[in-house]
Amino acid sequence: MSKRFSRRDALRLGAMAAAAPAAASAVAAAVAPAATAAGTATIPGGAPRPGWTSDVWEVAPFALNQVTLGDGIYKQKRDRMLDYARNYPGAGDVLAGPDRMLHLFRANAGLPAPGTWPGGWDTPNHLLRGHFSGHWMTMLAQCWAATGEEIFLTKLDYIVAELAKVQDALDQRNFGRVTGRFGNAVRLSDPHPNQFVTLPAGLPTGLTDFTFAAWVNPGANQTNARILTLATSSRVYLALTSRVSADVGPRFALTVDGGSAEQRIDSAVQLPLDTWSHVAVTLRGGTGRLYVNGAEAGVNTAMTITPAALGDTVGNWIGRSTSNDHALLNAAVDDVQLHGRALDAAEIQALATATTDPTGGVDGAALLARWTFDDEGQSAPDVSGHGRDATIVGTGYPGYLAAFPEGQFIRIEPPMVQPNSGPNAVWAVWYTHHKIMRGLLNAYDLTGNEDALPILFRMGEWVYNRLSRISPADRDRMWNTYSAGEAGSMNEVMAELATHTTDAAQRERFIEAAKMFTFSTLFNATINQDDQLNGRHANQYMAPNIGYLRIFESTGEESYHTAARNFWGMVVPHRTFSNGGAGRSEHFRARGDITSGFTSNNDPRHAETCCAYNMLRLTRNLFFHEPEPALMDFYEKALHNQILSSRRDVDSVTATEVTYHQNMWPGRSRRIGNTVEYSRYGGNGSCCNGTGTESHTKYQETVFFRSSDGSALYLNLFIPATLTWPERGFVIAQETAFPAAGSTRLRFVSGSGRLDLELRVPGWARQGYAVAVNGVDQEVEATPTSYVTVSRNWKAGDVVEISMPLSFHVDKAINDKSVQSIMYGPTLMVVRDATPSYREFTFFPQVGLNGDLGAAIQPTDASMHFTTHGYLLAPYYVADPVPGEFNPFHPYVRRVEPEVVFRSQRTGVPNDAVRDADGETFLDRVWDAAPFADHGAFVRRVEAVSKEWADAGRHTRQQRQAIIMAAARAKSEL
Repeated sequence: MSKRFSRRDALRLGAMAAAAPAAASAVAAAVAPAATAAGTATIPGGAPRPGWTSDVWEVAPFALNQVTLGDGIYKQKRDRMLDYARNYPGAGDVLAGPDRMLHLFRANAGLPAPGTWPGGWDTPNHLLRGHFSGHWMTMLAQCWAATGEEIFLTKLDYIVAELAKVQDALDQRNFGRVTGRFGNAVRLSDPHPNQFVTLPAGLPTGLTDFTFAAWVNPGANQTNARILTLATSSRVYLALTSRVSADVGPRFALTVDGGSAEQRIDSAVQLPLDTWSHVAVTLRGGTGRLYVNGAEAGVNTAMTITPAALGDTVGNWIGRSTSNDHALLNAAVDDVQLHGRALDAAEIQALATATTDPTGGVDGAALLARWTFDDEGQSAPDVSGHGRDATIVGTGYPGYLAAFPEGQFIRIEPPMVQPNSGPNAVWAVWYTHHKIMRGLLNAYDLTGNEDALPILFRMGEWVYNRLSRISPADRDRMWNTYSAGEAGSMNEVMAELATHTTDAAQRERFIEAAKMFTFSTLFNATINQDDQLNGRHANQYMAPNIGYLRIFESTGEESYHTAARNFWGMVVPHRTFSNGGAGRSEHFRARGDITSGFTSNNDPRHAETCCAYNMLRLTRNLFFHEPEPALMDFYEKALHNQILSSRRDVDSVTATEVTYHQNMWPGRSRRIGNTVEYSRYGGNGSCCNGTGTESHTKYQETVFFRSSDGSALYLNLFIPATLTWPERGFVIAQETAFPAAGSTRLRFVSGSGRLDLELRVPGWARQGYAVAVNGVDQEVEATPTSYVTVSRNWKAGDVVEISMPLSFHVDKAINDKSVQSIMYGPTLMVVRDATPSYREFTFFPQVGLNGDLGAAIQPTDASMHFTTHGYLLAPYYVADPVPGEFNPFHPYVRRVEPEVVFRSQRTGVPNDAVRDADGETFLDRVWDAAPFADHGAFVRRVEAVSKEWADAGRHTRQQRQAIIMAAARAKSEL
């Protein structure tokens, strides 16, 4: 394919920006191509671009532009996100939104950065800056693939072109030494990749009198940034700080009992920025003196602690503190000296005024070490002759692209392996990098932007260089650091990128880099079915499993497939809520623990939306390998409930209106405390705001799949959509009122030929499942959680009708079967009520042979809204459609069935009070077998379960007789 868009083309966008109102209105007026008069559909954007595919898949997806959404709740949610993508931030020209996404990248590269930033966590010096821009690229690629609207392509192409300029600018950084006071100096901290200098052990041993001196050229007015640290612990240290406050400049401190016990020397003289200053401290006989540029700036005559009192220090650094809350020193440093005696004032003056000889002619007999930085590399030699060489921590590589300096990556690497805290910290640098690479890869895969690939290849080489120098054990330390080690699905993009290069050696490097993101401890445990998820950060360990599948698909190494499959089985159903979500406060709980913390004095942050996003991606990819119906049951549950409900039902072009967490507490709303989770942090910038822009612009991606050989078509989801399948010549439309109706219709709009239809029988289809072709019933053996096959030579005009009556049933919490969610088909029905405790419902006295709880539930005039026990039941996906109002709801209720009864026939036998090993009651076990063909089948079920319970000692002989007699008497009522 020839280049569709080049960097040179980006220059034309300047003129477009100048004429923004006209350009924006013209582009926004574009619509997706409609069906032709002949009844065949065109594909938005031209040829299908499905993205990643694999030869080892049993089934494969269609491209987004091959499946067009029809009217319904999914399209409504999608269209709101399309409107946001077209018009954000709601004012300005067509490139105002892209310029916001580029702002922090440009600023990081020293380029002009007009406008502002996205907000939330994507702000200067904060958290996850840059990640949201990656999600935005994916959103735009998906929007264009789904609609063919040029405005999405215009915005995406502009971002890609500008990111290329950012990458070029970052490659111009000085990776080595800078001009020093004498020869070369080391430039520490951001934006230079050198972070600090590690000094050798044993420096303060036996040291009572001493002098420390260094040339320092500050790049910023920092608070608590250290020039020198010699520390045994965070409470036992010697420290020389460059600046304490606006009133206090350098400070020298010694302590063996924490900060409150420091013995200090303060200087009122500040070190000027971008200027070389000489700083020295001496200690002798209890008197410490601090010098700035040869002049005494502070003195303490009552010092009782000497460096020797520190013992064997383990943290000896130039430019770093023992505290992660202290910034790394942002300065150039040159000619650092450590003497085993206190130099006098004249000697200090000689050092400070030296012009060619850094020693100033001072007698070096007591010199313990002198570090210079004339040579490139990571070594800082000790030129005193004592062999106390130092090491410079932090190396940069070309190809870097981010909205923050490369030093943020160095901080998660050994020797620091620093959690995400302190000034300017980025929470999860590799997570952010993944979003950017994923967005660029989607720009290429989904829209054909070939200028994205060179950027990605350079980023990929940077990844390999960054990680290949770190040992596997140290990488494990990184990946298991909460949550700085969160890497998203970096292994996924590296494995996919490997397939795009024609350079065999580069391909091997990229595959090797993908494997470097393997979390070895959990990876091996998962392969061995050793569930170690309790307490782990959910997203940190979910996302890599998607990449494990990519590595398997690229290399055939089965262990990666096994790890991903086993991981899924540890989450579903053992850690999954009834809405398909998982986790509390972003972390996994113990296996089977669903309801703990469902009280008003616990953390309400359940079911992080990003978790559902990643589990859906993993589930979908597992299905390609093993099209197991249970995978699609979970997929539908999470998509239809959590993802669909995560987008608020209001229009907005300024905010994503996507939830971060989804409260599972009784009686809570989507407002948590004073924070509205739809628009947390301004509605842009949080992780779930980002994944939300993706989730709501790709609803059609899993409706239809095809077999790898094209002989079969899978109908997976009951969403109105039209498939265009050029390879087979078919256009097939699904028409349905689902989820309000338990039926759907497939209509062959055009095309003909032999095709196996694989029709999903969902797990909730408990009241029957029937298929008719052109009005003729088909003989299918349908059981819940399966697929049925209908094969024939199809032609235009053929119609397949599927009936799968909806019914009410419950989803029980694994750890407490009395806590249940009411489901109507796949739809979670919530109780609209603000009471912060479980509502208690009783259903069994009204249940008939079909087992449908609907006998106790009444419809209302509003579609998909019902009443029961005096409360309103509403679909979970109806997400606060009235601006300013947040509806309280109960996703779970307490099921109260105190006595074994069959309609009006009472037995006097306790039901809830007696449960089996799985936590089920007698009536649960009986009605699990519903629907029953007739009363006789029902009685036989009662007899079988009552025998089992009597044999287990749960019921007496008399109780069993009472139960069987009541079941028999209920014939006329059931």
